[in-house]
Amino acid sequence: MTITSLDDAAWDSPWRRRPVGEKVALSTALLLTALCTPSMAGARWVNPVVGSGIWPGALLAGIVSVIVILGPAHIRPRVLWQAMAAPIVFLILGGVSVLISLGSTPVGTVWWHAGVFSLGPVSTAQAMSLVEHGLCGTLTLMVLAVTTPMVDLLTWMRKLHIPDPLLEIASLTYRLIFVLLDTAVTASEAQHARLGDCPVGRFGGFNRRMNNTAALLGSVGIRAWTRANRLNDGLTNRGFESALVTLPVKRDGSARFKLIVVIVIVAVWAISWTMTGRIIR
Repeated sequence: MTITSLDDAAWDSPWRRRPVGEKVALSTALLLTALCTPSMAGARWVNPVVGSGIWPGALLAGIVSVIVILGPAHIRPRVLWQAMAAPIVFLILGGVSVLISLGSTPVGTVWWHAGVFSLGPVSTAQAMSLVEHGLCGTLTLMVLAVTTPMVDLLTWMRKLHIPDPLLEIASLTYRLIFVLLDTAVTASEAQHARLGDCPVGRFGGFNRRMNNTAALLGSVGIRAWTRANRLNDGLTNRGFESALVTLPVKRDGSARFKLIVVIVIVAVWAISWTMTGRIIR
């Protein structure tokens, strides 16, 4: 996956024409639902220890997010999978570190132990809760990430009276990412065209790759710095002082969309509370 994949998907999504505030509200509501709904520990038909690691509200919020992303937002499944691959690996590593307890544990409260390592219902519940909340929470944020370009988001944030220097730093950092990416791709293609990765001798291949990598990093740093200075000079010559204000695109809100969001969030909360035994005993 490239750095521009999410940005390209956001520009191509039909949801880009929706007001940013509506998408922020939907993503935030799903995120709060995933974090704040009760766990299955309250249900009588679920193990009280292991059940504490199951959060139906978070799971439902994640499912709704996937449906929204692949359905109305028209995002390709491959793009979503590529965007979620790195967070999933991170969550798995974090879940394993929580699943395996380190230290002395009383015998009888664990399923498996070997020396200072142990595995029991408490650590399992904590690991399940960590992975579920992290995965579903990331999916709820993807609703906003894959449907809203950064330019639209920064323009919308200006309406919240966020200080202009903060927005300009964020915008400049965002633009410099693409400058750095373009420079790295150009330099890498030039090296490949000159057979920079061609192995020579027994150890020549590895040494040559390391030397080429070091040269690539140095070239990228110098060229990116030069292009960044050109960008700064261009802004200065155009009279840039405190903020580079652009005209926002006016987008009309939809009462139907807001009503559907409210209904979905209320339904998720109702199902979650019912499943956890908070309403029906």
